[in-house]
Amino acid sequence: MNSVNKSDIREGIFKTLNNKFGLKILNFSQIDLGYLNLKWKVKTDVGDLFVKQYNKIRYPDHRINELEISLHHQAKLLQEGIPCPQLYAHNGKYVNRTSDGTNFVLMGLCEGTNIKPGAANEEQVYSLGKIIARIHQILNSDNAGKPPLHWNLRSKDSMLKDLQNRRCEAISMDCDKTISILDTQKKIIETTNLNIFSDCEQGWCHWDLFSDNILFKPDGVSAILDFDRMHYVYPEFDISRPILSCCMKDGRIDVNKVSAFVKGYREYQTLTKQQLVRSIKLTWWKEAEWVRVEEKQNSSLKRFTEENIWVGENWDHLESLFAKV
Repeated sequence: MNSVNKSDIREGIFKTLNNKFGLKILNFSQIDLGYLNLKWKVKTDVGDLFVKQYNKIRYPDHRINELEISLHHQAKLLQEGIPCPQLYAHNGKYVNRTSDGTNFVLMGLCEGTNIKPGAANEEQVYSLGKIIARIHQILNSDNAGKPPLHWNLRSKDSMLKDLQNRRCEAISMDCDKTISILDTQKKIIETTNLNIFSDCEQGWCHWDLFSDNILFKPDGVSAILDFDRMHYVYPEFDISRPILSCCMKDGRIDVNKVSAFVKGYREYQTLTKQQLVRSIKLTWWKEAEWVRVEEKQNSSLKRFTEENIWVGENWDHLESLFAKV
């Protein structure tokens, strides 16, 4: 997307903000986080707000209805006291549309700071654990009318076929490091009994809880962001994903931080050591396909790949590693 296209998209959205919400844009700055979607901090005559455009590749029109459902869940969470952005609806819809078909959302701007992966302190991850457990409690308190599962585990055959393609790519590029990592993956896939995941509870979850989507204050969480990927899947993803993102640094997991997260989560929800380990293995199973030769890899996936490699290297030792959690 070139700068002209970005400018046209921005101007179309800002014009729609004026037409639909009566907002006067006084100033703006682009936020360069995330993948493909454009984002801006805007100063208006009623205060500072946040605008996010939904790229058609990531969010084609047929996905807008599920996005609307996710945003309604976010609005409910805010009403229940979860720290997250306030959404602004027009005619009952949170996803707005410009005259040329660009979809976007308008929401309040939250205070707080994005921190680097692995840089959270124990107070912050304790607070994060509490908030995530409360989110799960609120979203899954009513089990009536459960939707179909949005995502399920890939079969071993499918995983091995994908792995073989990535391994051939690594061989063609003489990347011994990646080949070794993929050989570890192959061993895990072949020896893992998928029944270990059979007791994973299904439910609504954020499903994208890594450090970019969390704002912190010095002693806790100030806001949870980006509920766009919220779906009915396995809430255990919301346990392992933030733990790996916030508690792993320089190739090592900080068990004290993991313990603080688990302590916070247990204030509202049950979390056994078995569930903790299973959640980490579940995230590994989902994200293993992202591991490939670095120059063929999307840069935004690099940190996820590092985490996946760490889990693979410690697959058989997770129970003992978290024995005292």
